[in-house]
Amino acid sequence: MRVEAQNFKGIEYVQISSLPVNQQNSIRVSINRKLIIIILKGDDLIKDCLQYRDYVNWYENVYKIQLQEEKSQAPASPQHSFALALK
Repeated sequence: MRVEAQNFKGIEYVQISSLPVNQQNSIRVSINRKLIIIILKGDDLIKDCLQYRDYVNWYENVYKIQLQEEKSQAPASPQHSFALALK
C-alpha cells in the first residue's frame, strides 16, 4: 500500500526508513541514489528522503510490477513431493 506524503516547507517527501519493510528493501536496491534527498528540520538532518513524486513513480512502475510478478510466480495450490520406497 502506498504511503502518504510528508510535507516540510512545501516539499512533499517520504522518509525511506519509515516505509513498510518490504518497500524499504525494494526501494534501496532499485532506486537511483541521486534521487535521495536530505532535509534539514531544525537541527536534525533527515538523510533518507525521497520526493513524493519520485516515490509514487517508483511505486507505480517498479514496486507494483514486482508484486504482480511475485503473485504470478506463486503456486496456486500447495506442492506435494513424493518419494518412492522400494525394498
